[in-house]
Amino acid sequence: MTARRPSPHRAPALLRALPGQVRIALVAGITSLVLFGGGAWWLFQHVRADAYRTTENRAFELSVQLAAQAAAGEEILSDPLRGWPLIELDRTGRTTAAAGGTQYLTGLTALLPPPPAQPPRRTTGSPQRETVHVGAVDEHERDRFHRPDGTLKPPPSSNTSAQQKALIAHRQAHTLAHRTMTVFATSVHAPANTCRLPTEADGSCRSTLYVFVPPDDAKQATAPLRTPLITGVPLAALLVAALAWTAARRSLRPVEAIRQEVAEITDTSLDRRVPVPDARDPVRRLAQTTNTTLDRLETAVERQRRFVADASHELRSPVAALRYELETALAHPDTIDPHRTLHDALTATRRVHTLTEDLLLLARPDHPAAQSLIDLAGLAAELVYEYQHRGHPVSLRGRPDQAPVRGDGAQLHRLLRNLLDNAVRHAHTAVVLDITTDGRTHTVSIHNDGTPLTPDECERVFERFTRLDEARARDTGGSGLGLAIARDIAERHHGTLTAHSDHPRPGTTFTLTLPGPPDAIP
Repeated sequence: MTARRPSPHRAPALLRALPGQVRIALVAGITSLVLFGGGAWWLFQHVRADAYRTTENRAFELSVQLAAQAAAGEEILSDPLRGWPLIELDRTGRTTAAAGGTQYLTGLTALLPPPPAQPPRRTTGSPQRETVHVGAVDEHERDRFHRPDGTLKPPPSSNTSAQQKALIAHRQAHTLAHRTMTVFATSVHAPANTCRLPTEADGSCRSTLYVFVPPDDAKQATAPLRTPLITGVPLAALLVAALAWTAARRSLRPVEAIRQEVAEITDTSLDRRVPVPDARDPVRRLAQTTNTTLDRLETAVERQRRFVADASHELRSPVAALRYELETALAHPDTIDPHRTLHDALTATRRVHTLTEDLLLLARPDHPAAQSLIDLAGLAAELVYEYQHRGHPVSLRGRPDQAPVRGDGAQLHRLLRNLLDNAVRHAHTAVVLDITTDGRTHTVSIHNDGTPLTPDECERVFERFTRLDEARARDTGGSGLGLAIARDIAERHHGTLTAHSDHPRPGTTFTLTLPGPPDAIP
């Protein structure tokens, strides 16, 4: 039975399921861990490289110093830096000096680079930098340097005896074994008067001094950094994560206050607002936007409540009249005129039907109008002709050949009819409809010579159930929705509908502006 592999999308899903402040702290901690870890690694490598470079410089200086001592016939190991890994081989391959454990390495002489060229007149040459891979440790005297369990004997407390010196050198050999090391090779020519083991016919000595760069010096230089970096980097990342979590929690505290306030707002407490923080940040803009949205919501709900109240009030009158007529007919069937009663009931029913259709149109959500091509000029001319044959004083002025618009023909027809009905209802003697166009926009002006509107009333007449003359509106059957419907239709067709009065000229002018179709723009 094979184990189920984790889905590659599971980790991101689990991360998204964590709270926001936890995700921020986690990302900050991981990022700081990577950055601090990279910086610590760079520092560690830089210190180690610098320490190794310093050790190489010391090895170079030591090569020059010891080569001069060898050329003068002095004891090489008497230098203050005794114990440094080095070996001196004469021209015949004999080891004339060794220190630092090189004497206990197997086959070292065969692994060393070839001797550099001997200087023609000087006793020592310049050290040449080479690389050598050291072999294993010679263990033919294993019992001398190892315990019975195979481990190395501990270093002595002092190094006065030859046995103790040999033990220290053997331990140093183990640190050099199987390492690739840098070695400085220096040629030495000792004159006959200073040579102990001549290699030349004139009694002089020619040899090569090899000084190794100790491999543990750089390690010892970086050892004090290892523990602080290993423990300090995770602690620093943890501290950054904790600070990020605290900062995120404090930053999200206003958001939580906004959430709690919004959660407590109901339809009966729309006047409440969320707290706005002082800091000018996205949270403040969120609070301001939320309050602005609540303002619009409160206005819309209040408007809807007024609309429902007004609609109920408007429906009450025709329904009450209809009920009165029917109850009277049932209660006194011998005293009523059946034809008159049915006529009044039908009138009340038509009024309820008209008002209901208007309410349904206004309650319908906004949606783009149909995109049929309608001739606004022809539509206006047909309505003017209809109103004239009904005996209304409506005249047409300035009709262009055509005024094409994109939209719904039925809605545009209702728009113009509502404007003409309103103008006829309020006119004293005449109504004038005027159409103008510039190819891009079409303007329809309907003027009646009735009582002019005041500046405040020019905008208020487009509100639902607004009547400036209650008695006249009720007598003529007006519901106060015609102009509101007309403006709504105009806005759905991306147009405008406004009203204005030219004092002292009598009357009011309603101006409708609609854009022409894009394909008709020259």
